[in-house]
Amino acid sequence: MIVASDLNGTLTTGSPILAVVKWAEIHQASLPPKLFKIRILLSYLQVKFGFKDLHVWADKNLRGVLNLISSPTPEKLTGIMRFIVEDELWPKRRPDVIDLLKDFHQQGAEIILVSAAFEPAVALFGEKIVPSDISGIGTPIFLEDDKLSLADELTVREKKMDLLRSRLGSRNLDYALGDTIADLPMLEASRNPIAVAPDHQLRAQAMERGWRILE
Repeated sequence: MIVASDLNGTLTTGSPILAVVKWAEIHQASLPPKLFKIRILLSYLQVKFGFKDLHVWADKNLRGVLNLISSPTPEKLTGIMRFIVEDELWPKRRPDVIDLLKDFHQQGAEIILVSAAFEPAVALFGEKIVPSDISGIGTPIFLEDDKLSLADELTVREKKMDLLRSRLGSRNLDYALGDTIADLPMLEASRNPIAVAPDHQLRAQAMERGWRILE
C-alpha cells in the first residue's frame, strides 16, 4: 500500500515561511524580519479573499524569506529546518490526520509526503510521524556562495505529480490526501482520495465525486 499526502494545510496549519521569520526575529533581531512579517500577513489576506493566487504568493515568499538568513552555513540551515518543524509545523499538526497516516503505516503502507515546502523540513516532519517507510518530496534548497536559494520551480501542481510519478514508477497510489484544488491531480491519481479541510473548489469536487472529507 502506498499513501501520498500534501503537507501544508493537510497535515499542519503551520507556515514554514512564518517559521523562518520567527527564527530570524529570535536569532537575528533587526527591523527587516518584522517588516517582512507584516508584508506577508497583509499579502496573505489578499490570498484568503481571492485577490492573489496561493501558489504565486508561496513562490514569492518562500524565496524571499531566505534573504532574512544572514551568513548561512550547512549547520545553520539544518538548525533552521529543525526549528521550522519543531516550533511551527509539528505543534500545529492535525492530530486526526497524523493518526490516520500512522494507522496506514501500521498496515504496512509506504508514506510519501509531497509539498512545496523546503525539502529538508518535509523530510524532518515525516520522521516525526513514523520512524521508517516514509519519505519527503519538497522544494530543494541550495547553499552556494554563502547564499540560499530554491529550485527554479516549486514542488506544486504538475511538478508535484511528476516527482510523485517518478517515485511510484509502475506502482499504484492507494491513498492520497490534499487540501486545495492544486492537489486535485494527485487525488485523482489515487484509488482512495481524501480531502482534508478542503478549500471551496476542492470541497465541491470531493462532494460531487463522493470522496471522503476530513474536517
